[in-house]
Formats: sequence, C-alpha cells, structure tokens
Amino acid sequence: MNRSEYFNYIEEKISILSYRIKNRGRINLLDLNIHSETFFAELMSYLLDYNFKNINQIKQNTEGIDLIDEKNKNFTGIVW
Repeated sequence: MNRSEYFNYIEEKISILSYRIKNRGRINLLDLNIHSETFFAELMSYLLDYNFKNINQIKQNTEGIDLIDEKNKNFTGIVW
C-alpha cells in the first residue's frame, strides 16, 4: 500500500465512525462517543507527546472541554 491508499482507508473509517456517532446520538445511544473520546485521547497523546485524559471520566458532561493534560496544562475540545 502507498500513502494515498493508507490515507483513503483511514479517512473512510473515520467518516463512517462520524456518521454512526451522529446517527446513534439522535436516538441517545452514546457508547461510540465514549469509546471514541477515549481512543482519540490516547491517539493524540501518542502523536503530540501529551498525556490527554477524557475529562468526562473525571467530571461528567464538562461543557466545551473534552480532553485535558493536567501535567502540561493543555486542553482541547473535539467537535464531531
């Protein structure tokens, strides 16, 4: 596989995940949201050399902030 095939494969899977999260959220099935937040916290921590944690595991339904790195004082919001 070359770079464009990898990119297209990953982009397709993320698009499908986004579509499923939006549709399932409409009927209040939020399990994919929780799994995705945890996955992306770990992925971004690895890629950016941070220690992101899902803030919802610390305090439920924190408005506007999804991930926090307490050690480096960084935070981010993920918009689906």
